[in-house]
Amino acid sequence: MGCSLYECPLCHDIIFVGHTCKSRFCSSCGYKYKNQRVESILQTAYNCNHRHIVFTIPEQLRKYFFFPFERRINLLFKAVRNTIYSILNESFKKNKKGILKKYSSKIKYSPGFFAFLHTFGRDLKWNPHIHILIAEIKLGNNNSCVPWNFFDYNALSFRFQKILLDLLSKDLGKSFKKDKNSLYNNYSKGFYVYAEPKKFKDFQSGVEYVTRYCGRVPISENRIIHYDGSNVTFSYIDHKDNKYHEVTVSASQFILILLRHLLPSQFKIIRYYGFYRKKHPIHSKMIPLIKPHCRIFRKSLLKHQANLSLSFNRDPYHCPKCDTKMDLVLYMN
Repeated sequence: MGCSLYECPLCHDIIFVGHTCKSRFCSSCGYKYKNQRVESILQTAYNCNHRHIVFTIPEQLRKYFFFPFERRINLLFKAVRNTIYSILNESFKKNKKGILKKYSSKIKYSPGFFAFLHTFGRDLKWNPHIHILIAEIKLGNNNSCVPWNFFDYNALSFRFQKILLDLLSKDLGKSFKKDKNSLYNNYSKGFYVYAEPKKFKDFQSGVEYVTRYCGRVPISENRIIHYDGSNVTFSYIDHKDNKYHEVTVSASQFILILLRHLLPSQFKIIRYYGFYRKKHPIHSKMIPLIKPHCRIFRKSLLKHQANLSLSFNRDPYHCPKCDTKMDLVLYMN
């Protein structure tokens, strides 16, 4: 993407500063994007406990979320959102006749959570799933704030299954009926939803964990263990058996595997919901995680100059010989 040329006004030494490529396949640009998103979330969040929940879909369903990508992934986000609101404001109980009946809460509570799309598993196969970090508080329409730390795992699984399959059935029509019935039969306990309290060191560690691959290539460089000019060998540890595996594929096939996870430009991989989406009547009374007077300073640390200064203990725009501030003399694209 070109570079900028700087010259020292005293010793006339010159340096070239490369422009960032902003590609998801670049580990440097991806790392910068991750830090920016983490900071944005931290400055939005309230100072309370958050629960990590993962919504997964069966392998039989994954093909439907590959194309048309944006519409189907939006359905997946919608299913997750509707599931959370359903758990919060609705309950289902059998009446005296044994018929399941829905009961709605008189107070309409609003949750607050961040949703993160991951399109791959450790083996790099197409596996779209959504991580969320949800605040363990809920806000009522009567300006009340109530603790919310109980999550019914079974209800989450059943409702996510029903809501997602109903949305897909509406989008796909009659052609989906056979698969829908099969999924209900094969997954009688609902789709797997991980909602157990995961103990991160702090909220920032949790955000960094789920944001890690939202702007980066889906494999770290240390997992690519061999390349002979024709074939690539990479490794992964399977979630199911916790065993080490190695996979060897041709270089072109490896590139295709990675390209599969390159999402459309401007597509929102991270989304805000509930009271994190917009301000509410009691927003000013809530305690933010990052205090307002710290926010501008923290954002300034994400800039290119500050990043390099902190990492290498020198200003990148000062002359490496005499430490004089250098002048921009040429900008090349």
